[in-house]
Amino acid sequence: MAPSSPLRKLFSSSVTAFAIAVSVSLPAIAQELPAPAAASPATKAAVPPKPTTRQIHEAEDAYIAGARLLDRGDLTGAEAQFAKAAALNPSNPDYLQATALARSHRVTELVQQAGKARLLGQREKAQSLLAEARKLDPENVIVTQHDDPAALSAAFHPEVQATIDPSSTPWIQQPPAIAGPITLLPTAGTQTFEIRGDTRETIRQVLLRYGIRAVFDDSIKRQNLRFDVDNVSYAKASEILFEMAHVIAAPLDPHSVLVADDTSENRQRFERQLEETIYVPGSTPEQMKELGAVVQSVFDVKQVTVQNNAGNLVLRAPEDTLSAINLTLADLIDGGAEVLLDINIYAVDRTRQRNIGAQLPQQIGFYNVESEARNLVQSNQSLVDQAIAGGLIPANASDIEIALALISSGAAQSSLLSNTIGFFGGGLTQTGITTNGSSTFNFAMNSSDTRALDSIQLRVGDRQTGNFRSGTRYPITTSTYTSGLAGSGAALAGVTINGVSASSLVNQATSVTIPQIQYEDLGLTLKATPTVQKSGLISMKLDLKIEALAGAVLNNIPVLANRQYVSEVTVSDGETALLASSLTRSESAAVSGYPGLGELPGFQTATADKITENDTSELVLLITPHLVRHRSSTVAGPRIAFNQRLSGN
Repeated sequence: MAPSSPLRKLFSSSVTAFAIAVSVSLPAIAQELPAPAAASPATKAAVPPKPTTRQIHEAEDAYIAGARLLDRGDLTGAEAQFAKAAALNPSNPDYLQATALARSHRVTELVQQAGKARLLGQREKAQSLLAEARKLDPENVIVTQHDDPAALSAAFHPEVQATIDPSSTPWIQQPPAIAGPITLLPTAGTQTFEIRGDTRETIRQVLLRYGIRAVFDDSIKRQNLRFDVDNVSYAKASEILFEMAHVIAAPLDPHSVLVADDTSENRQRFERQLEETIYVPGSTPEQMKELGAVVQSVFDVKQVTVQNNAGNLVLRAPEDTLSAINLTLADLIDGGAEVLLDINIYAVDRTRQRNIGAQLPQQIGFYNVESEARNLVQSNQSLVDQAIAGGLIPANASDIEIALALISSGAAQSSLLSNTIGFFGGGLTQTGITTNGSSTFNFAMNSSDTRALDSIQLRVGDRQTGNFRSGTRYPITTSTYTSGLAGSGAALAGVTINGVSASSLVNQATSVTIPQIQYEDLGLTLKATPTVQKSGLISMKLDLKIEALAGAVLNNIPVLANRQYVSEVTVSDGETALLASSLTRSESAAVSGYPGLGELPGFQTATADKITENDTSELVLLITPHLVRHRSSTVAGPRIAFNQRLSGN
């Protein structure tokens, strides 16, 4: 059975998913496989012998058995069978590839089991599984990515590395280290000098006393020196001597220095320069540019490279200058304090409406009853005749009796008679009294409360401003611009274009009006700038602005009404500052009643109807600062002495 059968396709499809995630070195696997046969010393470098027919069949059987084990999930057995097939028939590259893929299966499975054990809190089991995976493939990237950071940091500790066998832990690699500047190693102790001679000889004798060899540059000027000091160390003696001779010294090795004349050119040529990359977090490109300019001007650093994208400062300067720069920028590099502002905004709207009193009729009318009854009978004469013929109304009934009969039966209606509240008089002078409505008594109250809550958290740095807005952007047309054709078509009279009069085309030209719109932020705008004090208190500068439409219009431009509150409060960490503002307050009252009588005390409720309405709108802000990151507790920076350089050290 050939390996290129459908079983081979089944095997390749089952391992492809893991083969793309885990890489295994095929030459390393080939080295671990046993040799197919013992070769003589004379034939070790020759081509391996061709496998026999029996070996080819046994390799095919092992390959098929490995594929079956792989299908059942037995990765260890599958790897062993594939390795056996590769050992029996090394000329077939599919066997070696199958071994590598089976091993990648096993490594991936071990990494997954280790991750599951770590989630369950089984740290020792996870480390054991990762160690087994690392043993199978020590250069696998996935295995190294799942290593425990705590174990790696402990493994890199010098005391732990002293007890680790490097051959057993090839995955631990020492980070590269850059050698520091050359440090002189003069002889310890003090010396007494009483030397007279030229510059070179005096410097040579003094340095030789401390075991330092002097090499002179051609720029050294010959002059006589008298050097008399008692009981001084190398640092003090070299400082005094180099100052007297106006020279500088650059170390060549721990026991040799190069001495040259103290000039700016020689300092640039011989003074040792160190390169350092300083990372400044959270800085904008503009801030990085300003910081680089400050370093250049204050510390006199000639070579400064500002990497805006990475936030780095690359400096080249002497060691003591770099130390001074690091001490000065320590607070900026480490980062300042950060404050979390917890802001809660409450908007409360209240509406109160009361309607108490009596609504009495305010109009009274008089009419003649006989005349009104006659008019009603005359307008309904046909109904009256039918009622008399049917015996419903007596024939000798008066007009008033007939009108009352018609109204009571619903055959006729009279608005005047229906609003009658009484009669007085008799006969032809009988008079009726009417009103414009009925009396009502009111005792009602309507109340509504509307409350809105808005909560937000702002995290800002020390002395940085955090902005919070709640509202809308309102478009306001500030001006308009009109464009188009203007003119008269009289001059084009008689001129036609394609049979159409040119003057009519000009008259049809329309202008276009383009508005200039400016957007205003209506609503609430809060700016808070916290400052963390040395005592731990938090000082907040608050700028609260409320802007709304005033309701008036000036030249078709709406008038805006705004209120602004600016203050500074100091609270402790976690303490709340409260800001309250009354946005609007309106009161209205309406009285409906009889003049004079409705204004008398005691008669208002009985004779008049009073409607009162109160509308209020209030705003409450609660600001609570939380110190989430402390800055360095150093009150003042270290004192840096720039005038005490030891030129030879």
